[in-house]
Amino acid sequence: MFGLLSQLAHVELGSPCPEESATFFTDVFGLYETERDGESVYLRGWGDHFHHSLVVTEAAAPQVLHVGWRAAGEEALGSAAAALEGAGAGEGWREPVRGHGRAYRFRTPGGIAHEVFWEVDRYEADEAGRSTLPIRVQRFAPVGVAARQIDHVTFVTPKIMEDVGLFRDALGSRFMEYAMAPDGEEVAFAEVSSNEQAHDIAFVGVPQAPPGLSHHFAFWLDSPAEVHRAADILRESGNPVEWGPARHGHGENTFLYVREPGGHRVEVFSGGYRNYQPDWEPRKWSADQGGVEMFVNNPMPASLFEAFPPDPAPPADRAAAGVAAAS
Repeated sequence: MFGLLSQLAHVELGSPCPEESATFFTDVFGLYETERDGESVYLRGWGDHFHHSLVVTEAAAPQVLHVGWRAAGEEALGSAAAALEGAGAGEGWREPVRGHGRAYRFRTPGGIAHEVFWEVDRYEADEAGRSTLPIRVQRFAPVGVAARQIDHVTFVTPKIMEDVGLFRDALGSRFMEYAMAPDGEEVAFAEVSSNEQAHDIAFVGVPQAPPGLSHHFAFWLDSPAEVHRAADILRESGNPVEWGPARHGHGENTFLYVREPGGHRVEVFSGGYRNYQPDWEPRKWSADQGGVEMFVNNPMPASLFEAFPPDPAPPADRAAAGVAAAS
């Protein structure tokens, strides 16, 4: 165990067209609907062990409404709450809700709502959906992309090193990698991990950005070949790939990005290294070393600078802020 968190548990996505978003995630991405509650649809990948890993909720604009983390134990949950309160990030305890027990809510310096909890409702497949393999939570019957499980979240923040510091210093997560802006003066990107992954949360640093911006969230596939298969499925289903398949230098992962019908960016992700070193020192990348695209031959499209919720400012103001509005 590296810190007080065990894993990323779920993301709540706000969508202006929740039915279309939910249909995309089930019919194209291959997630499974666990249940519905009012304006929210609870979904999970075929390999996700908990009640849900994605909640789609009606909202005025595409955005991440909150992120859920499972603590490394009941005692760790109490320690996390105390540390977050001491860091000035705490917002207090929440009563149990659908899918998990009581949670401690906090907000990062970059303005994103998170919660951490220990008790969870585990998914149990019915007889028809039960796997012959005891390690699997359900039978593998691929639909569309067949995303296996939630993987990570990435946010745009005006306070990148403060966000890193909260997860590192209060929650005990490891600061894994970072990249400098082209001028070499500011940190432009940073990855943090609560387990053996290269990251389960990342931050894009934009000093002039407003608080509360999301960049993307990602689901895991078992192999890079499945990412290329996903590109075929997405294109044939009328959902053009925004960028990829390609490979990040950061984490050495194969990826592609696509927009779901509500407008938010979703990543399909696979491969990469596993790191078990508790005394890991973060690795520094310069802007020209291939952190974003390892082979430096597949330029990132301008649309990847768009963040969510969309910026309503005029184009000139957006350019000054460094964050473009989502189309």
